[in-house]
Amino acid sequence: MQLIKQLKKIQLSKSFFPFWRYQFLVKSFNKRIKPYKIFREILNVGDVVFALCYSPEEKKFYLIKQFRPFYFVRKKPLKFEIVGGLVDKGETLKTAIRREIMEEIGVKTQSLTKLTTYCPVPGYSDEIVHVYFAKVDKIKKNNLYNKFENEEIKIFKLSLNQLIKINDTKTIQNVLTKISIYEYLKKIKKN
Repeated sequence: MQLIKQLKKIQLSKSFFPFWRYQFLVKSFNKRIKPYKIFREILNVGDVVFALCYSPEEKKFYLIKQFRPFYFVRKKPLKFEIVGGLVDKGETLKTAIRREIMEEIGVKTQSLTKLTTYCPVPGYSDEIVHVYFAKVDKIKKNNLYNKFENEEIKIFKLSLNQLIKINDTKTIQNVLTKISIYEYLKKIKKN
């Protein structure tokens, strides 16, 4: 492998997600390779939390659809997503996911079970995704407007069979949704 030393860190953007350019000095353990410098741009996302929400009262899973630039730019239909978002400064992961569930589908969380944690794109983002299975109260509305984030959210009630079909489809899907369904089926449903 190599020894890595950070030489520079320059902020390129202060937008919704800050964007940074790093310069690294790389020293290989292979003596035939001379030390070299590389530049890499990193999107600063940080910790995010998501939950596959389930209503024990309705025996339905709650998934959402909302505007995402990718689908617009690539001319693709909106796909099912699970509830979630950024962890605010000072929040615990569980506080953040409970807040996101209230903001995006308007219900209280009854219980949380951790499904997985992963880093989706280490080549250009510092994002760490924490995924939960959440038992939640029954929803009262099928559409919600989150004024804090300017999100118009449509809520869908899905059966377990519909959830499995999402995971089995060969068309483009939100990878986070697929991972959460897979982890649910592997860790929760098997019991």
